[in-house]
Amino acid sequence: MVKVGLASVSIMLGVAACGSTAPPPLPPVWSANYPVPFDAMVRCLAAKPAGAFAVSPPDLPQDGVAVIAFTPTNTPQAGSTYTVRQAGSSSQVIWRRPGNVGGLDWLDGEARSRADRCANA
Repeated sequence: MVKVGLASVSIMLGVAACGSTAPPPLPPVWSANYPVPFDAMVRCLAAKPAGAFAVSPPDLPQDGVAVIAFTPTNTPQAGSTYTVRQAGSSSQVIWRRPGNVGGLDWLDGEARSRADRCANA
């Protein structure tokens, strides 16, 4: 009887572990719509930045969504990302940064300026 109980508990724990999902994405710090085609915006944001910043190549864009990391080279663990979504013939850019508690900091401003420059390129 004890073995049946332990087996049942083990199965329930296994099912619960398989059913758990990844944590939700970080909330956006800012987002903006730009009248720039999706491919052009992704290419621009993924280009090597000037200054002390690093970008990652975008994840393979799937269904009109690409994620691009943009971090200061002295704090690569920052994990800040652009998520670019295709919105018809335009692009929506969503900026996320860990540790955001509401309000913008210098990195948020740099990220926004970079996206704005891409929209005007």
